[in-house]
Amino acid sequence: MTNDRAIGQRFGPEPHQYDPYAGMNGDEFVAEVEAAFTAARKRQRAISLKLPEELLARTKAEAARHDLPYQTFIKVVLEKSLDHLSRRGRRP
Repeated sequence: MTNDRAIGQRFGPEPHQYDPYAGMNGDEFVAEVEAAFTAARKRQRAISLKLPEELLARTKAEAARHDLPYQTFIKVVLEKSLDHLSRRGRRP
């Protein structure tokens, strides 16, 4: 047994796959996204990223639900997740 506490709702078979936003309401999520938009305006570099088709489809659906372009949504979720992990001193 480990002392690590799961953060958010688990959504996949791997222990690191969880939703850090599960405990947020819509307003809290929007505030997080807006703060991340400001950060996302920084200098950017294009990359190529391979994702499982199912994960990409889920990501696009969730981005659409929040009325965001899916690539922007990926950027925001990645940045906020890393911020969250850094605050908790956890490793993915």
